[in-house]
Amino acid sequence: MTKQMNSDWLTFLKSNNALFSKDPVTYTPINDDKEHHSIAALTHLSTIKVTGSDAKSFLQGQFTCDINELTESKSFFAAFCSAKGRTISTLLVIKQTDAFLLVLPTDLLEKVSKKLQMYIMRSDVQLQNMQNEHCLLGVNVQIPNIFSLPTTPQQDFTVQHKDDSTYIKLPLADNRYLIISTVSEAISLWTDLTTNHALIPCHPNLWIEQDISAGIPWLSQESSEEYIPQMLNIDKLGGISYTKGCYTGQEIIARTHYLGKAKRELFLASCKNSSSIVADTAIITNISEQIIGKVLSLQSNGEQTKMLIVMQSTDSELENLMLNNSNQDKINIIDFQ
Repeated sequence: MTKQMNSDWLTFLKSNNALFSKDPVTYTPINDDKEHHSIAALTHLSTIKVTGSDAKSFLQGQFTCDINELTESKSFFAAFCSAKGRTISTLLVIKQTDAFLLVLPTDLLEKVSKKLQMYIMRSDVQLQNMQNEHCLLGVNVQIPNIFSLPTTPQQDFTVQHKDDSTYIKLPLADNRYLIISTVSEAISLWTDLTTNHALIPCHPNLWIEQDISAGIPWLSQESSEEYIPQMLNIDKLGGISYTKGCYTGQEIIARTHYLGKAKRELFLASCKNSSSIVADTAIITNISEQIIGKVLSLQSNGEQTKMLIVMQSTDSELENLMLNNSNQDKINIIDFQ
């Protein structure tokens, strides 16, 4: 099921000064500070299309969100879990007229596809890797109706469809949108927005930093199947239903909820830039040096490094936190933005 990104899209990006140092990550190293009026090619994310007469009931039995509450104007940021309640991948679930779209890390595309395929059995469900058909754009705009949408998405995770594109309002900035387009529509949008509306092509790391600041926990091969959804704040993002009935991993997830709260949860932290910080770095206190958590994801912006960390909830107000790395960098817990 693994495919490469569409060659026409790659050619277009290269003609617009994109550099490719490690496929499929796209680097467009210009004007990284224009975060309020920018566009980026999000090649670190991909999509799976789910179709078939049993698609709705199938996904209801796999994801933490209530698929019955999904509409064409309302998406969910949810989790797909193992039988042990551990999150295989977080994903954005979107409803179309005759299908469902799953947005997830490209790194986990093949793993999630294989895991889902195992549960299909005799159901009328088809999974299609859309990596070659879909382009994902991250756009920050100052003018909300720049896309001439019938209605501009206002609430987080609300959806609007127009022509061959889907627009999802994401948290953090007032007008921050994830756009899923066909190749031809993505090229047309990119050209129009950069030529006629002065959007600046930016490094996708800007978008990754914004996701981290907003508390959106995308997983990787290394963090897959390590955390239950509550440790990733999926419940706080509205992506867990405790009333919808059974789904894979539901028993453990529900038990955690009804017993109180998870022992660990997701926090946003920052520190001065350091070259020795990597995902999975342990977090300790400078008093006891006891490990109380670890780094889930991080992104540096030239002045500081922001990171999502999974840490013991009882230690959320500690001020003496540092990373268990060569520099023992001090970190500060900050509010989600």
